[in-house]
Amino acid sequence: MRSWSKLPTARTLFVSISFVAILGMVPAYCADSNPNQGDAAPDLKVEQGRIQPVTTESKEQKEQALQKESLEAELDEPLKGLSEPLKEKTDSRTGLSEDQSTVKEGLESGSRKEDYDVINIQAKEFRNRFLKGEAIEVRLPMPDQLIPLGGKLPPIRLDASFTRPVSLKAVVDHAIDHNLDIRISEADRDSSKYLYYGSLGKFLPDINMSYRWEHLQGGRLIGGIIPTSFDTPNVTTSAGFNYWGFRGGSIFYGALENLHRYKASKELVHGTINDVLLNITQNYYTMVRNEALLEIQTRAVEVSQAQVDLNRQLESAGTGTKFQVLQSETQLARDQQNLLTQQVDLRKSAIDLATALNLNAAVNLLSVENEVRKVRLIDPNTNINRLIDLAVRNRPELKQFEQLRIAAKRNIQVQAAPLYPKFSFFGNVTGSGATLTRALAWSDPSYQTVATGTVIPGPAIDETGLPRFAADNATLGFGGGGTSNSTIYQAGQVLVPSQRVSRQIRKSFTIGFQFDWNFTALGVPDFANVASAKAIARKAMLQSNQQLMNVLKEVRSSYLTSQTVERQIEVATKEVISSAEQLRLARVRLANGVGTNIDVINAQRDFTNALVNKADAIIAFNIAQAQLLRDIGVISRDSLTSGRLIR
Repeated sequence: MRSWSKLPTARTLFVSISFVAILGMVPAYCADSNPNQGDAAPDLKVEQGRIQPVTTESKEQKEQALQKESLEAELDEPLKGLSEPLKEKTDSRTGLSEDQSTVKEGLESGSRKEDYDVINIQAKEFRNRFLKGEAIEVRLPMPDQLIPLGGKLPPIRLDASFTRPVSLKAVVDHAIDHNLDIRISEADRDSSKYLYYGSLGKFLPDINMSYRWEHLQGGRLIGGIIPTSFDTPNVTTSAGFNYWGFRGGSIFYGALENLHRYKASKELVHGTINDVLLNITQNYYTMVRNEALLEIQTRAVEVSQAQVDLNRQLESAGTGTKFQVLQSETQLARDQQNLLTQQVDLRKSAIDLATALNLNAAVNLLSVENEVRKVRLIDPNTNINRLIDLAVRNRPELKQFEQLRIAAKRNIQVQAAPLYPKFSFFGNVTGSGATLTRALAWSDPSYQTVATGTVIPGPAIDETGLPRFAADNATLGFGGGGTSNSTIYQAGQVLVPSQRVSRQIRKSFTIGFQFDWNFTALGVPDFANVASAKAIARKAMLQSNQQLMNVLKEVRSSYLTSQTVERQIEVATKEVISSAEQLRLARVRLANGVGTNIDVINAQRDFTNALVNKADAIIAFNIAQAQLLRDIGVISRDSLTSGRLIR
């Protein structure tokens, strides 16, 4: 209790009374009063610790003053407890009045011992499970420790149909065989392989075969003089080869271009496998992290529930307040909400891992790890120069872009091929006739003119002695002599009887070579294509250099990240140790009545955050090690799971 001199109202009243006493010895004058007037100085009075003149008020002024005082009283009513002293004596620890304090000594010794046991047992369990240095024990909570989502979905499993435990080695093996990104890159590799095989096939000769059937009907004049008619089918067929001895180098350099593109596609598959292994490792450790956080949140709920029980006991014993109970219940509700959110995060991480593995998302994947521990994959004595050397020799991206650069260079010769001459060998077998197969038919009987005697000198003349007709080469349009040089034979006609003839096609053979040197549009389009191919080759070289710079940057960045997160594990471990002791002391102090509930809530929040930070630091280190493996190009099934360090 403060002395009366320290109370604001008493101090003000004392000063005011002193001031009135002094004024009572001194005559008071108004500043503008007239000395000739007989009015005396106004009377003074002390009201509410203040000196006020006594004035004569009218009835209306009194009513206005009363209304003003009532309004001020209504406004000051909520502040009375802050300005006026309490009428009852209270306990400085609880804020309760003496008549409300039922038990002065607080909790009974038996209840206090039970609370101490709960606090010490939980603290010991925390030390055993969460203070192991570079590891945190992972144990799935029991179903009664969790909260069903929406009142329908079971804990942990939630929307999944069943649960399947997996290890890092199992998910890595499954990903290599079933991941969709890997299978897509393998399909691209197969496409490039067959394109390369196709370019090799161009070294073989071309085979040309044709078949044509037509029906001929009508008549013609042989030599423009002799009429003939026909009504027969006709078949024309051919078979041959064409071998290119030289086509400007397009076949040879085209095959080399496709070879390097095929090699680049194989390196792309290796790069995709590395990326998938890193992604699978990240998803797996994220799932392990969420399992650890689920355990941490479960323990946080247990601590909050124990704190609620303790505050209720303190309230019942008279050493606690209702506000402390409400505070602890609010913290419990927050921890329960965090626990529910953590269950959903664990299920989402399992869905992400199942999607990366090309598994049905209805399966709920859980890790078989019994603790979150630091997994070192690279020898800590390996320096940055050694890591860069490994990256330059093993990163598939560097090999891929190098092959693409060479392929772009080979494409220059392919585009320049039309500017060179072409040389080829060819051979054909052709046939023409009525039918393709062997077929016989009877010919019509006819007469055939044959010579019957010696040559008759002179031209043939008619009765008048003039030349009648002479069929020579000039007359038939084949050039040569005229009628004076014609030869006349004695002739007769012989009957040619009907006979069996073959209607099968007649064969003919052709073989030779061909030499061409052509310039389409004066070769301008071909020269432009060559210039474009050179620019593309230049671009491919720049991309290769850019990829090298990116690889060096990734290696250095991953190396520094790995070194940093390893240090964070030590810091997080110390933070967990101090926050655990802080929580224990805060709970003990509160149970003994010398601490506050807000100290316990803050200590509990700090302890939970410290555990989360430690789990995050361990998982971040494991992921950083896998990232560094991928960046130096040596990530694989063995390097991730065998336990052998990369040196």
